Amino acid sequence: MKLFIDTNVFISALFGEEERSEIAKEVLNLDVVKYTSLLNLMEIRSVLSKKKQVSKIEIEKVIDDIIHGTEIIIPDSSSFLKSSEFQKENYLYPSDCLIFTLSKNLDSILVTFDSELIHHGAVEPEKLLEQY
Repeated sequence: MKLFIDTNVFISALFGEEERSEIAKEVLNLDVVKYTSLLNLMEIRSVLSKKKQVSKIEIEKVIDDIIHGTEIIIPDSSSFLKSSEFQKENYLYPSDCLIFTLSKNLDSILVTFDSELIHHGAVEPEKLLEQY
């Protein structure tokens, strides 16, 4: 099994409500191949600095931990083109289209708490754990 982890799973593991945080941590601790994108890392930095008021030093520790446990995917031009085509069909946010496309390119399961992405075929963490 290969998982593509969305930003909100990482954030929930750190700052989520107790139940959501535990579920996110369980997913992140699964012994499977895990991916995320450079865009997700950038989004994590923004959320932690702007919404959670975490220091730069602590943010970079979090990013280092993610990098050491996850394969980081850097989107190329073909991924952007495919995600643009995907967006024409459903009008999701551009970043959501991109990570959905990247997860499909890797033949992985996109794991997220985002209901719009789940509606389009991503899997919520709790459902993933039930299936695992």
